[in-house]
Amino acid sequence: MRVPTTYLPRVTAADHELLRHSVDNYPADTHEKWLRLQAKEIANWRASGWDVVMIDVSAEDFDRYCRETRASPNFHTFRAIASAKAIGKFA
Repeated sequence: MRVPTTYLPRVTAADHELLRHSVDNYPADTHEKWLRLQAKEIANWRASGWDVVMIDVSAEDFDRYCRETRASPNFHTFRAIASAKAIGKFA
């Protein structure tokens, strides 16, 4: 049986500061809060039987992705970058 996989963005503390100012609806004002929220989300996915893979997403990735795809600079777009990188649609 194949386990479903979700891809979540992993950000550095330095990128977090940049992202929270450029991503609409970014959910955390501190990197520590971001890590707590993400730990809860990871636990929820795993409890539901999903495998979780963390993908590095930088502020530069976000800016470039929005520019190249003309995507709205919101949290949904930010999350989509992790999946796009994981499946090879964005490098």
